[in-house]
Amino acid sequence: MLKPQTSKPVVPEPDLEEGNPIDELPLTPEEALALYRGALGNDECTGMLLGVSGGPDSMALLGLTASARAYLPPVAVATVDHGIRKESRDEANFVAEFCKEIGIPHCILLWTEGVGATNVSQEAARKGRYALLTGHARAIDASHMVTAHTLDDQAETVLMRLAAGTGLGGLGAMRPNVERGALRHIRPFLEVPKSRLVATCTQNHWLYAKDPSNEDSRFARTRFRSLMPILAGEGLTPERLGTLAARARRTEDALDHVARRTVENSIIRRAPDGGAIRLKADVFYTEPFDLALRMLKLAMLAIGMEGHTDVQISLSKLERLLKNLRMAIRDQRPFRQSLAWTVIAHGGGFIEVRTAPPRRAIKEKSGATLRADTRRN
Repeated sequence: MLKPQTSKPVVPEPDLEEGNPIDELPLTPEEALALYRGALGNDECTGMLLGVSGGPDSMALLGLTASARAYLPPVAVATVDHGIRKESRDEANFVAEFCKEIGIPHCILLWTEGVGATNVSQEAARKGRYALLTGHARAIDASHMVTAHTLDDQAETVLMRLAAGTGLGGLGAMRPNVERGALRHIRPFLEVPKSRLVATCTQNHWLYAKDPSNEDSRFARTRFRSLMPILAGEGLTPERLGTLAARARRTEDALDHVARRTVENSIIRRAPDGGAIRLKADVFYTEPFDLALRMLKLAMLAIGMEGHTDVQISLSKLERLLKNLRMAIRDQRPFRQSLAWTVIAHGGGFIEVRTAPPRRAIKEKSGATLRADTRRN
């Protein structure tokens, strides 16, 4: 939780002069501080690590955070050099120099997998970036990681997930405060248009870099970004997409709350080692499908993911499994199927979810290594 060191600042009303809509107004330090408070909520924050690439969004985050740091916990900055573009080191050094001028600790983190690599996906770079940032945050005892994702980023994410056939959880897109490993990852500017952050840099004469990959049509996000003006002309604005995401998150959280309570009331037995959980079967048939879907996922998560941290739960596969499970419950017949890191079985009026045996590697005579699934359906 933020604890002001002096009197609490007042957030001024925006000056909406004709021809100067709020989407083009610079963000003030007072507004930024209020957004920080909203993103942190009741968190106890002992230190923050800002991920700053050198682009306009993150430079605005850095400058505004520096301006409001009298009211903030200790702040440090890290820039990830992905090593993919030759300009990336210069951009990291630029951020380092800016931090030196304003007296904020800075560290350059090199993503070694990107050095000299070609055809690196944005998803791989994102995972590498977050791994480096969270590792550095732990090393400096920062409890929170901060990034400058904007309303525009959120709108693009909603569209991308819609195109991928997401469920309600995915439709909620990015959350302003989410657990990432042992840290909290906050995005205080998630409801702020990118144009306001660019205007903030312009007003304060904060220089920033432009990443050419943001305009590279090989990447899906860039292609979706190019559609935004057309969609906005039809009424599907970033603001409305952001509102849709927020409503989806609220609904998802409400369903999860009910699902957790129902699962807790349905537990018959937990294995002492936590590797299995037994529940009443009837609730998975009598409850609405989407609620039962969340209950099943929660039961899977309850037994942990040890040895299977790289496995994801496929929504479509989970839906198919639950459909078959409900038919087995209705017909009072046995059922057994593996999914992700678990085995789910039905019989005797209960459902058991337990950890599946780990996969083992089999080396053939040719020397090739295959993945063999030792689990039986």
